[in-house]
Amino acid sequence: MTIKPIEILTPNILEAASLSDAQGEVFAIKHGSKNTISGAVTAAFAGTVSAEKILIKNTDAQSITIEYKRAASDENFTLFEDFALVKSGRDILITFDAPLEAASFKFTLLGEVESVYFYEFALLSRLLFLDKALTSFTPSGYRKGGYHYTADGTLIRWHEFSKKSGALVLENLSETTKQTLEYICDENIFLTFLFYGAYDLSQSGQYALTADFKAELNRLSGLWNVYLEITEK
Repeated sequence: MTIKPIEILTPNILEAASLSDAQGEVFAIKHGSKNTISGAVTAAFAGTVSAEKILIKNTDAQSITIEYKRAASDENFTLFEDFALVKSGRDILITFDAPLEAASFKFTLLGEVESVYFYEFALLSRLLFLDKALTSFTPSGYRKGGYHYTADGTLIRWHEFSKKSGALVLENLSETTKQTLEYICDENIFLTFLFYGAYDLSQSGQYALTADFKAELNRLSGLWNVYLEITEK
C-alpha cells in the first residue's frame, strides 16, 4: 500500500448538519467518545455541501452504504457507489471518485452484529494536497491520568483522556502553497490531517495549531519551510 503525501481537509462537515438515527430521533455524534448505532444515520443540511472523503476512527464497522439527495425537496435517496473504502487497523478511509454535492446524506454502517460503534465520523472536503513537499510528522501526546493507593494498599490506575499532538515539518513549499496553507490555518480552526493516506490512519484526525504559524524562506531555492505545532481535538 502506498504511503501518500500529507493531505489537509476541512473540519468535519457534519458539524453543520442536523443528524437523525434510523427511528428519526435526533442523533448527536460525541467526538472522542463511543457512538453506537443500529441502522442508518441521516445528515440534512440547510443548503448543498460538497464532500470528497469520509474518515471513521476506531470502529468495528466493516462496510458502509452511502445514499444522498441533491436537493432537500427530492423524494427519495439515491445510492452512491463511486467510492473506494480502505481499512487500516480499526480506522476506515473512504475516498469518493469525484466530489459529491448533496443537501442530505444517509450513512448505513454494517458490521458483524446489528449495532456498530465508532469514536469519530467525519465527512470531509480537501483543502490542500502536499504532493510536492518534503514532510515529516513527529507525534507526541498528552494523557490525563494517574494512580493512587486505597486504604488497603490496592493500586488504582485511572485514565480520563488522552490527546495526540506533534510537530509537523513541511519543506520545499512554493510561495503559492505556503500562502494557501497560511490562509487555511489563519483562523486556527480544527482542520483534518491525513498523514499517510490509508497506509496508517492511526495519527490522522482533527487538529488545531497550538503555536503561531512559522515559515522560513530558503534564499537559495526560493522555497519555504513551514513548522506547525498541532494538537488533536
